[in-house]
Amino acid sequence: MKKSVLSSTFMLIAGMSLAQSVELEPVLTGLTNPVDIANAGDARLFIVERAGIIRILQSNGSLDPVPFLDITARVNDTGGEQGLLGLAFHPQYAQNGFFFVQYTAGTGNGTTRVSRFAVTGDPDVANASSEVIFYSLVQPFSNHKGGDLEFGPDGYLWFALGDGGGSGDPDNRAQNMTLGFGKMLRIDVGNGAPYTIPPSNPFADADPADTLRAIWASGFRNPFRFSFDALTGDVWVGDVGQSVYEEIDHWPAGNNTGPNFGWRCYEGNTPYNTAGCAGAASYVPPVHVHPHSDGSCSVIGGYVYRGGSYPNLYGKYIYTDYCHGRIHSLQPNGVGGWTTDTLMASGGFGLAAFGEDAARNLYVCNTETGTLSRIIDPAALVRVNPKVLLEGPLNTTTLIMNDPLRTAGLVPLTEPYTALGFAQVAGGGGETSTTPVLATTGNNAVVDWVRVELRSATAPGVVVASAHGLVQRDGDIVKANGTANLDFGVGAGSYYVVVRHRNHLGVMSAAPISLSATAVTVDFRSGTTATYGTNAHKTVGTQRALFAGNVMRDDRLKYAGSSNDRDPILTAIGGTVPTATTPGYRVEDVNLDGTVKYAGSANDRDPILVNIGGSVPTNTRVEQVP
Repeated sequence: MKKSVLSSTFMLIAGMSLAQSVELEPVLTGLTNPVDIANAGDARLFIVERAGIIRILQSNGSLDPVPFLDITARVNDTGGEQGLLGLAFHPQYAQNGFFFVQYTAGTGNGTTRVSRFAVTGDPDVANASSEVIFYSLVQPFSNHKGGDLEFGPDGYLWFALGDGGGSGDPDNRAQNMTLGFGKMLRIDVGNGAPYTIPPSNPFADADPADTLRAIWASGFRNPFRFSFDALTGDVWVGDVGQSVYEEIDHWPAGNNTGPNFGWRCYEGNTPYNTAGCAGAASYVPPVHVHPHSDGSCSVIGGYVYRGGSYPNLYGKYIYTDYCHGRIHSLQPNGVGGWTTDTLMASGGFGLAAFGEDAARNLYVCNTETGTLSRIIDPAALVRVNPKVLLEGPLNTTTLIMNDPLRTAGLVPLTEPYTALGFAQVAGGGGETSTTPVLATTGNNAVVDWVRVELRSATAPGVVVASAHGLVQRDGDIVKANGTANLDFGVGAGSYYVVVRHRNHLGVMSAAPISLSATAVTVDFRSGTTATYGTNAHKTVGTQRALFAGNVMRDDRLKYAGSSNDRDPILTAIGGTVPTATTPGYRVEDVNLDGTVKYAGSANDRDPILVNIGGSVPTNTRVEQVP
């Protein structure tokens, strides 16, 4: 990887109107020089920080305060291309607890190491003393380390090494088959100590005096990031160029003939230094190049998207460049060539690595800003900007809701509706927030979780998508990460929009609303927003609010008789002493003040009686949502 001063050409191109079909959704901030992303086959994400730390992002969206691994004392990160650069989990990690890293050790130009570590009995903490060094390479310069490593579909460990640096590969190391520089190496880490050479390696039977047997491919300048197509097993490499071109290399799975990708004889498709080189046919040309004249300076190889969320991206190789941050795709054109598209005009300067979670969703990290983002395709989404007021915590004078659940630390990080038995559709459920989001104060402070549904335009009783967000004091409903709009994994079209709460009656739009990737505001606070049914919500001053008291979650308010909403409140406080109270995050807490109260001022029983009419306790109020 290298950095360069942004040229005027780049500034011109960055300002062009480019078609955009993906977006970066922020997941995490506050990282320090993140350079790699990996998963261990579970719901966690592991983020590599160049100084020598691996962090864990848990499935609930929280970043563990204690690092998974800290080897900063061993890592040389003094140069911009040195440090802890790559992470790969053993295919049998769940059984053996082994993972591998590539980092720069020592002082000065350093020594590249590929090492194995083991996890402790705590799945979130590795044993820093368990290091076994599998490979070492003393570096002649401080740049061009490569750094990536992956387990291939063949079960072998592959790792990429740069040419060792120095402008133009002065010693032609990338073409020297006795050295690891400028190569892709492939070793078997499960069949002998510390490793053995796979018999299918192209040079497995070579004389080691002439050829390094671990070599799988040669002729790289700085293959900073590479990956395997999860479906086909093909190899994809982003090889950082010298001064004119950045290149993407591709090689089909199972073809172990020892491809030579040409550096330093060629940069991209252009001869660079052909002294001592063979004919052009001896080298594999890149499948695509980007000239530095378009603002490129350091290609960042990515992944072929094989997730299930975004059909428009399926089968496309997604990659970027450190300088301009444009996100590109590359795929076969069906006639022996390749088609490339620009999916995003710029994700910002400093994008350094892509990664996948266990579901093959794609992520990218920015080492300059310390952020981790998820790549999403808005064409596969519709967005709603819903607004609602809950009667329970509403201040009837200010028409702003109170937030005692938040101030008491009772709002859970994970949405509660799945646990309450609500069915999840089209990717909804399991949304998680973070402590910083819940720490926000003022009118954007969180009141509680709410559920938003999209329903069929022709059958309004059918839920086609669900999502959960946080309702703020002023009524805005935001994502679990605190950002505006809720996303639903369905295509553009017309849908009824429903907002529901765990102890308030829900509300639905009077008619289907046309939705797309451009967010549509649906303001259920406003009297001008038509709603389904009759008297669907309560008028409070100039605003409207959801009726409080649906403790039984049976779509009706009932004060007396069987299955009423009042008795659970008495049961929650003990059932015998009506003046008793019970604190906590409970559905019986109708006014959402953090305390279940049956009698006295601000109790949770009276709102139910008031909302069914206040004088005839056997009356009921039915939710106006089919």
